[in-house]
Amino acid sequence: MAINAEWYGRLRWVAAGGQLVTIAFVLGPLGVAAPGPPLVALVGVTLLSNALFWWWTATRRTPPTRGQWHAVVGGLMVLDLAVLTAMLALTGGPTNPFIVFYFVNLALSGVVLPARWAWALSVLAILGFTLLSIAHQSVDVLRDPVRLQSLTTIWGRGERSVPLAIVGAGVAFAASAIVIVNFTTRLTSELRNSERARRRAEKEMARVEKLEALGTLAAGAAHELATPLSTIAVAVSEAHRELLQAGGDAAIVEDLALVRREVGRCRTILERMATESGQPAAGLPERLTADELVGDVLDDLPAPDRVDVEWLNGSANLELVAPSVALAQAIRAVVQNAIDATNEVDPAGRVVLCGDRLANTLRLSIADRGPGMPAEVLTRASEPFFTTKAPGSGMGLGLFLARSVVERLGGSLRLESPTEGGALVTIVLPLADSE
Repeated sequence: MAINAEWYGRLRWVAAGGQLVTIAFVLGPLGVAAPGPPLVALVGVTLLSNALFWWWTATRRTPPTRGQWHAVVGGLMVLDLAVLTAMLALTGGPTNPFIVFYFVNLALSGVVLPARWAWALSVLAILGFTLLSIAHQSVDVLRDPVRLQSLTTIWGRGERSVPLAIVGAGVAFAASAIVIVNFTTRLTSELRNSERARRRAEKEMARVEKLEALGTLAAGAAHELATPLSTIAVAVSEAHRELLQAGGDAAIVEDLALVRREVGRCRTILERMATESGQPAAGLPERLTADELVGDVLDDLPAPDRVDVEWLNGSANLELVAPSVALAQAIRAVVQNAIDATNEVDPAGRVVLCGDRLANTLRLSIADRGPGMPAEVLTRASEPFFTTKAPGSGMGLGLFLARSVVERLGGSLRLESPTEGGALVTIVLPLADSE
């Protein structure tokens, strides 16, 4: 809906209150002869209809449909036009400066209602103006021809007062301008918010589609690679056993043992891919400390001795609630990327993983000593299948999946390339609620 029921009801309360204040001021301090009781009764019609509208919106169990909303709001605007026409008929008709409030109703209807409703209300407003021109109850102060003269002319005759009709025209113009601008700016703001929400939804949908495609790819890869890996595992085991029995070269035996371990590691990864079907946030959330999370990251890292872990402000004991396997796998991919980047400059270089507390979040910073990234690479680094590594060295999914996991947990991942070199990945994760 272009506007919500609460705001529209509040607008009508304010309008009715302003009408009562105006009537009281005109009849009281200004002493203008006007039919007070009928005017107050007309304001009562607005108040009663708004109370019924408020009750209708508050007691509904489901939000109104667009058609119901248009019918109710359109009916109330027709009523407001009728009340305004009746009040003007009692207070000078077209000579009443508050006739400009027709345009407030028409501006509102033109934006929040369908075209047929807006045109119908325009016809009613024109009809109302025509009827007022034909018959209305005159007010003496509004019949004064002085109101048609400029203040310069009036003051030139030595009169220093401002005719009441001119004051009323200024008040009416200012009030209608304030209402219209307030409404249009509010509506524009809501439309901008709606557009931003739509773009976020489209972006999220695109990300989900990419993840589903990766899930299909992962499941297919796990299925296709399972058989040849099993064959390799059997062949290596047989060769390893026969070499041990024959007393073969110790270096070759150790190499075969290494191959067996790496094949087993590959099978474990493939089983995880097949189980999770590429959905990186799979798994039940569990409570774990930051130190336990980083320990899981380093456990399956090929070169954990290349990572220096630093904890600031006791952040090692901060607790998270997250699927530990998926989150550790995501951070591990980032750390491995940092090690690979460092190898390009110094094969013995170190990667620093620093943990710190930031408000109610855990901040993990992974800094490498690599060559850094140019701006064009930095902007695309989180895209799926984008990689600067040599063919066969990576698929370009690490940062994409890491960002997906972290954002699904309510966190954020930021990639920077400082001017002094290297790259810095900052992962921010929400802490578990304290019990």
